[in-house]
Amino acid sequence: MVLPFAEVVPTTLFHAEPFRWRVASRALTSDAWLQFDPDDLPGDLAEKERLLAAGADALVTTPGSEAACEEVRELVAAALGEELDDAGHPLEVAARRIHEDLVVMERRNGAWVMTAGVVCFPTRWRPSEKIGRTMAAIHEPVPRYDDIATAVDRFFDRLQPGRLAWRANWSVVGDAALRLEADDRQAPRSLPADPDRDLLLRVERQTVRRLERTSDALVFTVRIHRWPLGEVLGEIDQALAVELRALPVDVATYKNLDHWRHELAAHLDGGG
Repeated sequence: MVLPFAEVVPTTLFHAEPFRWRVASRALTSDAWLQFDPDDLPGDLAEKERLLAAGADALVTTPGSEAACEEVRELVAAALGEELDDAGHPLEVAARRIHEDLVVMERRNGAWVMTAGVVCFPTRWRPSEKIGRTMAAIHEPVPRYDDIATAVDRFFDRLQPGRLAWRANWSVVGDAALRLEADDRQAPRSLPADPDRDLLLRVERQTVRRLERTSDALVFTVRIHRWPLGEVLGEIDQALAVELRALPVDVATYKNLDHWRHELAAHLDGGG
């Protein structure tokens, strides 16, 4: 079973022009922190197992992150209602039991830094290149991130221990794989003949949770969802078309939509 779009993203995902990045975070209760889909979970966990066993770029850590990672393991165990006493790094033990990838951020030397992560399903980035870097450095490839960098850091600073928030991020891709490698952009060079079938809306459901025991630390979770465009057209068509047209060239290039976004917008309008 694939979770319905409206259940995963019960809010506005796309925005009218003019384009700007948005923090767009919303409060979240602890019982909604993780998502569980019993039909999809075995496949997601098997893919995590395969990637970790193969030595994929997934588990990354820095010295001093141990306490935060242990707290995250305990939080995941509590959400599952069971003990997680497997051998191994506590963040990996936790990530092997849930759909979500896990990233720990800690405030060090006045900046929020990625200090640990288990990221099996990145969307075109390498965890090993981001570990130990600040939020600004992590998002250096993102055009116009400077516009919201201060707001993001301020949001992290103000998030109280035990409080949670969530947001969603979107892309349109031509590959249904959970892991999209950084060196394979995974987007077709031209609009497929049947975009409703051959393109997918890929949504990252991102949550952020301030840890309670570990000073100045928080955990990100990222759950990947994908739907063929044709399955969600009734919920996204006009809104996605508007945002596709509003994307600045540099952002469209970053999202790998620069070659065919206007054609896709016309298709969504019924003119393709």
